[in-house]
Amino acid sequence: MGVNVNEKVFEKFGKEFMEGDVVFYENESGNTMYIIYEGEVKITKKARDLETTLAILKKGDFFGEMSLIDNSPRSATATINKDGTKLIVVDKEIFENQICSNPKIIMQILKKMSKRIRDTDKQIENLLLKDLLSKIVGTLKLILKNEEKSENGFYVFDLIKLQKDISSRLGIPLEKVMEVLKRLDKSKIAKIKEGKFLISNEKELDKYMSYLELREKFSGV
Repeated sequence: MGVNVNEKVFEKFGKEFMEGDVVFYENESGNTMYIIYEGEVKITKKARDLETTLAILKKGDFFGEMSLIDNSPRSATATINKDGTKLIVVDKEIFENQICSNPKIIMQILKKMSKRIRDTDKQIENLLLKDLLSKIVGTLKLILKNEEKSENGFYVFDLIKLQKDISSRLGIPLEKVMEVLKRLDKSKIAKIKEGKFLISNEKELDKYMSYLELREKFSGV
């Protein structure tokens, strides 16, 4: 569930960013949250020298609300993932006023936070899988869950961006991710065409993941 905002709200509270701009860094203090009016934001977390992508947020998504709720430092880094991304900037006073005047916002935030926890649990589950193929396919399924089909009925990804996203989420080499994406293309589960990665039927990906799970379960039989 996202948040809908109109153009007048953006004109009053909005700000435009370019790809690569950092909205805030992990462990910074924070007194604002953000709603994506247009574009994409990547949320990452660093452990020692390894940076992991937690989520790619899109139009209607919001982030940064935790620092407003508990006054703690930022739990992750937010980076603009697409040129021309537009964000609505909400400070603590506006946030608290909106909660008091519109209690439904609390439920929206709780639902969004619950979804993020479930997605994080699934991401941890993928990391615990033994074979690399299952890890990558499982992560692709998770990414697909948060996407919408285009008008022609395909889920469409920029091939290089998808490759980097999966690599960052799992902490594995780019070339290993590309090997699996090409394998999915060869098996007709997906299609690589003109720098794009396309999936028309997510159920085929589900079947393939089930096959991988069964293969691992009965590998020693």
